[in-house]
Amino acid sequence: MSFLTALHAQLRNARLTRRGATHKPEDVPRGAHKSYERMPTIVLPMPKQIPESLASVLERRSSSFTGDATRALPIETLGTLFGLSLSRRPEGFHRMYPSGGALYPVETYLIATNVENAPMHVFHYNPTTHALEVLWKLEQQFMMTNIVPGSDTMPASALIVFTAVWERSSAKYGELAYQHSLIEVGHMSENVLLVSTALGLETRPMAGYNDDAVARALDLDASDEQVIHTITVCMPRRPQ
Repeated sequence: MSFLTALHAQLRNARLTRRGATHKPEDVPRGAHKSYERMPTIVLPMPKQIPESLASVLERRSSSFTGDATRALPIETLGTLFGLSLSRRPEGFHRMYPSGGALYPVETYLIATNVENAPMHVFHYNPTTHALEVLWKLEQQFMMTNIVPGSDTMPASALIVFTAVWERSSAKYGELAYQHSLIEVGHMSENVLLVSTALGLETRPMAGYNDDAVARALDLDASDEQVIHTITVCMPRRPQ
């Protein structure tokens, strides 16, 4: 039996026993997420409707290798991108994507070098308030290639970072929480990629990020929260 076959079987069997469960399921509220209440916030505009068919967006979606990082990402565009992709629904605690047990272990951050009115900042996205919580400024000499080495082939004015707070869902699913988080971030990423395409943004999923460098940029405690995926975002080049 190969390593991957054994790992898959082990994770799937774990769902029956809650092996590795960290605490009681009732200890974890459904729909929970981090909130930086003491930090300044940028309330994002409500998302605009996109007058394009899903079939058309699917046909156009591709991982981009072009873009213009000198053009700032408009706050209005980010409002539509995050609102249609990742926000909480108007009623209840469910969001725009599925999550095992509605426990939502994945958090969203934005490391931005060129966002309208707030360049060189790190943000946390709050799906309930539909706002970017301003965490801190990046060092002036910061470059995206410091944390995503392969981004030198794709100009990027921001990096969307997804992290997993494992214990949020391990209470109910034990070791299977790992698999659930990866599935969830796949749903989230596809939402982001499709909405980005419809908005004319240049995006590219980046699995080759520097784990330690991204974690330092976000000031994460690896015992509680780890980076699991990133997506570069950039405005398109202006027509010649």
